[in-house]
Amino acid sequence: MGFTKGGIGSTSSAPSEPAIASPAPTKLASTSELPAAFGGNSAPRTQRSFLRSGTSSTSKPSTPLPAHEQAHFNKIGGTLGAQMLAKMGWQAGTGLGATGEGIVIPVESKLRPRKMGIAFKGYKEKTEQSKLEAKRRGEVVSDDEEEVRPGLKNRKGNAKEKRSDAWKKPKKVKTKVEHKTYEQIVAEAGQEPVASGIGQIIDATGRTPREVASLADISLSSWTPSTDPTRIPEVRHNLRLIADACKNDLDGLAREAKALEERKRFIAQENIRLQKKVTDEAELIARLQQVNLVVNDIGAKAKELASVYEATLDDFSPLFSTLLVQYPTEFDRYRLDEIVVAAIAPMVRRIIAQWNPLQDPPGLVATFRTWKQALKVNSVDKPPDTQIDMYGARTVAPPPAIEKPMTPFESLLWNVWLPKVRTCLNNEWSPEDPTPAVKLYEAWSTFLPPFVHDNILDQLILPKVSKAVADWSPKRSTVSLHALVFPWLPYLGLRIDGVLSDAQRKVKSLLRSWVPADGVPKDLGGWREVFDKGEWDGMLLKYVVPKLGSVLRDEFRVNPRNQDMEPLKHVLAWSTLLRGSVFVQLLETEFFPKWLDVLHVWLIQPKVSFEEVAQWYSFWKSSFPENMQSMPGVARGFTRGLQLMNTAIELGPDAPTMLKRPDLRAEQAIANASMKKQTAPKVPPARIQEITFRSIVEEFAASHNLLFIPTGRAHEKSRMPLFRVSSSIGGKGGLLVYVQDDAVWAPDGDEYRAITLEDMVLRANK
Repeated sequence: MGFTKGGIGSTSSAPSEPAIASPAPTKLASTSELPAAFGGNSAPRTQRSFLRSGTSSTSKPSTPLPAHEQAHFNKIGGTLGAQMLAKMGWQAGTGLGATGEGIVIPVESKLRPRKMGIAFKGYKEKTEQSKLEAKRRGEVVSDDEEEVRPGLKNRKGNAKEKRSDAWKKPKKVKTKVEHKTYEQIVAEAGQEPVASGIGQIIDATGRTPREVASLADISLSSWTPSTDPTRIPEVRHNLRLIADACKNDLDGLAREAKALEERKRFIAQENIRLQKKVTDEAELIARLQQVNLVVNDIGAKAKELASVYEATLDDFSPLFSTLLVQYPTEFDRYRLDEIVVAAIAPMVRRIIAQWNPLQDPPGLVATFRTWKQALKVNSVDKPPDTQIDMYGARTVAPPPAIEKPMTPFESLLWNVWLPKVRTCLNNEWSPEDPTPAVKLYEAWSTFLPPFVHDNILDQLILPKVSKAVADWSPKRSTVSLHALVFPWLPYLGLRIDGVLSDAQRKVKSLLRSWVPADGVPKDLGGWREVFDKGEWDGMLLKYVVPKLGSVLRDEFRVNPRNQDMEPLKHVLAWSTLLRGSVFVQLLETEFFPKWLDVLHVWLIQPKVSFEEVAQWYSFWKSSFPENMQSMPGVARGFTRGLQLMNTAIELGPDAPTMLKRPDLRAEQAIANASMKKQTAPKVPPARIQEITFRSIVEEFAASHNLLFIPTGRAHEKSRMPLFRVSSSIGGKGGLLVYVQDDAVWAPDGDEYRAITLEDMVLRANK
């Protein structure tokens, strides 16, 4: 069989070429010898051609292309793909494949709308290309697959859309009821209408319905109402339905009436509220107009005083008073303090320029004090305390800190008042004379905001005071260290810690180089409260007490004929600064032994005058202040002298030989030893107990004859147990304290503050 030259879609009119004979296959073996799997027993298979035979009866005629497809094929005719297809025998308008049964028009894509599924709402998935191919193959394309042109209605398409919408919830369509008369119904039936009349009359008043000719034949007398519930059930049912429907309608009308009543009431209230608001707004407008008049008067007064050389701020007082008294709400709401400050600012600048803060500290204070409310001086809105209940203890959480801008008056102080004060303090003020600066700060402290306070203390006062303390010398300085530091203690607070540390070192250096002849350093007693009690006593024991003992031991002499009291006066001057026990021990060691020796020598004289001895005794006792005479050691020394005098009187003439010389130190040692023997020895505990600060406080209170009594209550904030320190066993009076963080806390106003044990004893004994 020969092959014809041609390609896909070739026709019979194509010129034919001589067939190329195919070589006969070589017979390898007998077909009977080959297995069936190799086609040995099967008929030989003819070779198919990739080229279409011109005489093929299965080829399809070419299909006319649409205009846009024809234009498309003409456009791509010169492309590589079209040339390859043409070489294979394909032509435009013929189908693909060896027999031409393939598609004629290229596959067309159709974009489905966004977020739409397959066949959603009857969407047509077929494209124009698929429809044309189906028609070319002879398939029937149904009408519902045809595109419905806009404006035309397709019943089948609508039916399909209804079927696709069957899963949706049907819409409620109100059915329109058309009423027809009896004559219309008869006419539609094609019958003649009956003559007008009542028609057939049925008498249903009796047990059996009967037909009557006229209404007159109805016997009303024989009818009686019946209560039988089984009679005419359909009428009863219909009446019940009608009654229920009417009841529902009436309930609906009642609810609607109630809603309308509520609406009416709301509208009436809203009307009242809006009328009140309109009235308030009208009143506010009237008040603001009055405020505007006062503000204009203030502006006019400010312009008038600006041209006067010696003007005062008191001229503004009536106008400011009017604003505050008559319009207080508007003054706060609209911040009219800006107008007040703007009016007085030019004059304040002129007055401050001529003001000397050190010579006249309270300048302008009196005027600003009368305007304190108008200037909003230190007006801070206190935020509400936040109460937190934590484990049964109520605590107050501090509100968050909110930065606020400066008020107009604070801005005036910062830009006008503070530069003048800074210039005077830096250039004219000396820390050796703190009085002018202290008066200036005291006069203005109530008007200054916190940031101005801090600026003055941190940048103007504290640096100068610190330098003056660092440069202070007891030999060169004309003022005491006390005069430099102590005037600022109430105002500097914790800022002065560094200054106090330096001052304490200066005090220690002063006592280290001190000599008794110089007397007590000036204002030294004021530093006792600055030092800790233990540190103060240790410092005096180290630097002062040895020098005082040396004075009594080396320089002091008891001479009844010519007594020099200066060395003793140097010692007695320290009685208020030294601890009582230390001072008594000093006298018992260095003074009373000498004094008793002289008294003994006098008493053993042959012709002693006891009157002179008594006068001499009285002189020495009066040399000591009364508070010193009450000290146990001092009283014991004078008592020992009095006993010596009495013994000498009793001995009479035998006194020179029988009166023993007193040895105060030995007697004191024997007395101490006897006291130790009388004291029962303490049995050591089986277990070593931990020493707590509370036990120390209890022992200290017991040593001062005070009771440390639990009250059974707790402090509200710290939740620590409260104790009452009192001298009475009933617990009346005394001091209420609690112990926390190795400190004793006692009430100071509304709060508890830490105090020393000595202060606790003093306050408990009051």
